Amino acid sequence: MQANIDQNATISELLSGKAFESADGIMGVVSTIWNTELFALNAHPITISQLIIAVLVLFIGLGMARWVSVRVGKKVLPRMKVNPSASSAIQSIVYYTMLVVAVLLSLEIAGVPLTALAFFGGAIALGFGFGSQNVINNFISGLILLIERPIRIGDLVTINGEQGVIAAIGARATKLESYMGTTFVVPNSIILENSVTNWNMPTASIKSVIGVGVAYGSDTGKVRTLLEGVMNGHSMVSESSENTIMFVNFGDSSLDFEIHCRIHPKNVLEAKSFESDVRFTIDEEFRKNGIEIPFPQRDVHVKSGTV
Repeated sequence: MQANIDQNATISELLSGKAFESADGIMGVVSTIWNTELFALNAHPITISQLIIAVLVLFIGLGMARWVSVRVGKKVLPRMKVNPSASSAIQSIVYYTMLVVAVLLSLEIAGVPLTALAFFGGAIALGFGFGSQNVINNFISGLILLIERPIRIGDLVTINGEQGVIAAIGARATKLESYMGTTFVVPNSIILENSVTNWNMPTASIKSVIGVGVAYGSDTGKVRTLLEGVMNGHSMVSESSENTIMFVNFGDSSLDFEIHCRIHPKNVLEAKSFESDVRFTIDEEFRKNGIEIPFPQRDVHVKSGTV
């Protein structure tokens, strides 16, 4: 009671201006404001000083968490030769761990008892539970992706018909860089709930199939030899028992062949460039050896007569 009376008296002096007549008075006013009680939680008084220090600690902790996680990801882990995907997972874990520590430390400084968090946590969960389902789902899905690693940074994947390279796996979404240079932001839950084609797993190679047709009457043995030379002569083709030339069909206008081979592109552009190079080389080799690539033909029969 006496403390409240003294505090009210000091505030009255502040309003009247008497407290500023001396340095001691100014310091007293500052001290009074600094230690002013705002409210109480479970009989624990919360003062202005506690709130200010707690907020400063929270912001400093947030900055430190971001700075340390980035330094760990860019400086420490590369020296330990940790691959980019594991590095991203460790970086996220470091960031969120330090963030949780900063929040708990701020609450401790503010004098907020942890028992009070149960009430506020229940209220927040009740109020935002339905609206935050997708956010929580994506966050948990992101943790699963970082732990299980079905996809990794740098993997060439196809998600919902979009093909590209995984650029980053975040807490909420994954960034996919496409061949056209655009970036697709895919929610993590979609990756777990839908079929995803990872061209880099279990190996960093993909199977490429390139079709070509030759005119009827062409020497099929010679065609096969030329296509094998084109396939084996490209530096991107990996040694594999799956590398072969197939005679797939007697088409309407051509004899249809396919090159089946394993390649190891780093991105979509390299895969498309490989197919383009092979087609250029096929055309050149066929011209040199008199092999014709026919264009579609249709036979039209015209009947004349009287009605």
